[in-house]
Amino acid sequence: MQLSPLEIKVLEIGQSAPDEVKEPPRNSKITDTLRYIGNPDRFCRENLVKYGPIFKTSVFGGTTIFVGSRLANEMVFNGDNKYSEIALPPTTMEMFGEYSLFQRPELHSKRKSALSPAFTGKMLEGYLPHIQTTIINHLNKWPITETIALTPSVEKLSFDVLVPLLLGFDPNQEDSLWAILPIKSKKELKELYKQFFDGFYGLIKWKSKLTVFGRGYIAREKLREFMGAIIEQTKKEKIEPTANFISMMLADQQANPDTIFIDVLMRTQCLLQLWGSHYEVTALLASWIYHTRQYPGVIAKIRQELKQVLGDGYNHEQITGAQLKSLKYLEASIKETLRISPPSSTANRRLTKSVVLDGYLFKKGWTVIAEPRIAHFMEEHYQKPDSFEPERFLSI
Repeated sequence: MQLSPLEIKVLEIGQSAPDEVKEPPRNSKITDTLRYIGNPDRFCRENLVKYGPIFKTSVFGGTTIFVGSRLANEMVFNGDNKYSEIALPPTTMEMFGEYSLFQRPELHSKRKSALSPAFTGKMLEGYLPHIQTTIINHLNKWPITETIALTPSVEKLSFDVLVPLLLGFDPNQEDSLWAILPIKSKKELKELYKQFFDGFYGLIKWKSKLTVFGRGYIAREKLREFMGAIIEQTKKEKIEPTANFISMMLADQQANPDTIFIDVLMRTQCLLQLWGSHYEVTALLASWIYHTRQYPGVIAKIRQELKQVLGDGYNHEQITGAQLKSLKYLEASIKETLRISPPSSTANRRLTKSVVLDGYLFKKGWTVIAEPRIAHFMEEHYQKPDSFEPERFLSI
């Protein structure tokens, strides 16, 4: 039987693959994991050039296939409960913990629906004054004539933006609240988050201070205790559902006896929300500043658009959601930043059945990663993929 290259064929138990198919190119190497963690962009680009958009690695142990073609990406995203399951390293799954998306996937749709108000509509509009004020305060402290360490500077900014919005708690305050919390300072909080984040990349699942994973797991437990204390403190106050992320969840808990927002889920959600938002927003902002700085023409167009939408002498602290939505070129520059420097990989799946696609055999038990760092640099998806061109997103 001649199999169409456009057809995804799932092999049932005992069924042999067609004779003409082959395994993806490239031999797995013992150094793959360290090279990928050390510089994922370089790892993906070099192998894309040498082997094409589908290639074999040993990243995170076992056989891991990286894919970037449209059909292969569809295979990865559409296979859940059919021929694939979520696949993350055991250390990562442990760090996400109980009630995370990956440990409790059956809660995903309910959680997504319940959390959506925090990132849309009036709540998002209400965040703007705090976001603008915090950004301006930080930028005023950045030196004008000196070189700065970009990522650390942006990390400090995003932390001060996100903590109050997610937890309703200002980490810069010097009042008595720190005294009654299990973490006693902003410095300690940030250090624990750094250890927690690093723990996701620990390769040995040993809960010891001697390992990166162990230190990350210990930090995770301290942070969960901190989140629990914030939740209990918030319960003692008048809850304003639109004030912040944690208040929205608590208001739903009080109003709805069948809510998914039980305390243990809220602790995990707050922990992971701040972790994901903090590091991914930091990566996006730092990359956006870096890329736009390389293209004076892009900066000029962003400034011109700001002037057209907001007018001369506009006040950054009074910008509205409607005005933000009108900044189409600014939005396109952000999308182009996400294309050229994605903050993370997309999806990891483990095959529960063997699959044949595009002349390749993907064997049961292998892990497949849909990696945007491959897809975003393929000319069949984007013309001149090496160029930073926000205009490519203006017509989408």
